[in-house]
Amino acid sequence: MMFNLSPSDLVVNASNGEKTASDMVMIFRNKQLGSHFSIMQGEVRPRELLAFHTHANEDQHMFIIEGELHFEVGGKDGIRFTAGAGDHVLKPRGSSHGFWNLGDSTARYVETSTEGGFEHFVDSREDGLGAMVGGATAELGMSFEIGRAIEVMKEFGLTGLAGANLDLKELVHDPKFHQLMRDNAEAREFFLYMGGAKLKEVVSSWTQR
Repeated sequence: MMFNLSPSDLVVNASNGEKTASDMVMIFRNKQLGSHFSIMQGEVRPRELLAFHTHANEDQHMFIIEGELHFEVGGKDGIRFTAGAGDHVLKPRGSSHGFWNLGDSTARYVETSTEGGFEHFVDSREDGLGAMVGGATAELGMSFEIGRAIEVMKEFGLTGLAGANLDLKELVHDPKFHQLMRDNAEAREFFLYMGGAKLKEVVSSWTQR
């Protein structure tokens, strides 16, 4: 059999991965891996939460490269644990999960997702946050536990959302996000809380000068 691949087909440095509109960097796509799984790299900045959600179709594995993350798997009555650099974490399909960073530096991780749904979810960020959230529920078998996200953000004083690459100017001009705010009371509370937390953070920095 003729081997017609080059080193660039087999080796991807994280800094050269495929940038997406989200905070995730695509390392290898599902189609490159026999349509079995994809590999991405992500990050969670200090005081950020990767909001709670459930995948009906994908199992996920994380390897933490740098920093420390706090996890909740299985919802409010599930389990909590902390994992740091060098640890592997499994997030089984059908289980609510979210994670957050209480440290002072950015945590970085590699994530493997079976099937192709999560890859499509990440790609959909290109069409705006409203389209990303709406399409995930309708088409990809994902659901979001927004109420739980609000509770945990308040519990730990978290101020940001990881993964989505939020841009407030973009949200102002996103009609699907406007629709989400009109139709979903929990989503409204979540983003209003997060906006208030960010404002409080800014004002606090003024008083410390």
